[in-house]
Amino acid sequence: MWRRTARELSVAHIHLPDGAFSIQWLILWWILAVVLITTALILARRQTITAQRLSVTAVVAAASFAIFQVNVPFAGGDLANYNAHTRVKQ
Repeated sequence: MWRRTARELSVAHIHLPDGAFSIQWLILWWILAVVLITTALILARRQTITAQRLSVTAVVAAASFAIFQVNVPFAGGDLANYNAHTRVKQ
């Protein structure tokens, strides 16, 4: 079976330079995050957390983490290297 070496494996990531987001967008996203987290905490405190609910939540979180670690191939190549192949060299 053919195996890829560590150098051949691509890692999906992006590099955002300083100043990529304006201060207005940063403030908007921080406010949105605080509202969503606060809402989730208020709703969670109103409900009784059973051992079964906690176990199901842990399994779903672990499964979603595992799914995002899988590199899914598709016709046309890997999206992780999309910018590297389409970047215009100057």
